Amino acid sequence: MSLFESHRPGITKLMILVLASLMLMALDRAGSSVAMRINTGLGSVTDGIARLTQAPSLWASDITLFFEHRSNQVATIHRLQEENLLIKGQMQQFYDLKRELGHLKTLLHGQTTVVPNVLLARMIAINDSPEQRNFTINRGLNDGVRPGQPVIDGHGIVGQVLRSSLTGAVVIEVVSRKHNLSVNLGDTGFIGLLHGTGTRDALTMDRIPERYAAKVGDLLTTSGLDGVFPKGYPVARISQIHDDRGQAFINIVATPVADLDHLSEVLVLTAPPDAPPPPTQKTQQANTVDQPDKAMINAGKPPPPTHESLATPPTATHPTKSPSKRETTHAQ
Repeated sequence: MSLFESHRPGITKLMILVLASLMLMALDRAGSSVAMRINTGLGSVTDGIARLTQAPSLWASDITLFFEHRSNQVATIHRLQEENLLIKGQMQQFYDLKRELGHLKTLLHGQTTVVPNVLLARMIAINDSPEQRNFTINRGLNDGVRPGQPVIDGHGIVGQVLRSSLTGAVVIEVVSRKHNLSVNLGDTGFIGLLHGTGTRDALTMDRIPERYAAKVGDLLTTSGLDGVFPKGYPVARISQIHDDRGQAFINIVATPVADLDHLSEVLVLTAPPDAPPPPTQKTQQANTVDQPDKAMINAGKPPPPTHESLATPPTATHPTKSPSKRETTHAQ
């Protein structure tokens, strides 16, 4: 008798599926390799389905772009060529400044900053739920995209990779309620956690001491302390400040600088292939200890010997031996 015959009640099928789901959830919670392989395989299947569902809209967009007016395309190409030339000219100075900065950091017993690689990815699907805003890109494990890697656009931080399959990856947006990151509060020197709210134009930071003079329009940048986002990338600008004098704290609301409503292509920051390994604790201590001055090292040493002392060797002196009792008796 078959398990899924038509005359059997539907509750049996439901219970079997629920038990299978609970078993897979338990394996995934325990970090089982079997669950990870199943998750990766299912992710590849869902990525393929997302590609198929988005294919008609992409084809329509490509056809529309193909039939655009030629003069507009030529003008756009010329404008982009001019911007590219200006950017290349500015980057020449950037490379020289980066080389000098790395040399100065080496002289100061510091570590040079490693510039991450940038991988261009295209958005293929959107999951716009308030609890967890995310989208799918067409880059995955085969392209070097790993969970946790930062994602940016031309303006600032978009989010980070949540999970990866072989051919695609899911990116959680910075405004998601489940996303937090460490940021610098403008030029005040305060470092705190910026929380997502689930809406496109609102990020929050709570319980900032009022002695930090934050103001509307200040730029929040990544601090680099979370070990995920590199330091110095723009995240959001302060749009509102709520002052709570009774608690001596302020709360702020910030607007993301990334254009989250018009994303079509993003950049994934991947680790450079020639990046040095992270320093150990002993290496960090050795790098942070200042080298003592040479005069301070030689301050406690005796003066070097002269030529006269080298020519005349010192004469050894032996202590006078007192006569023993037997020798005294014999002398008498």
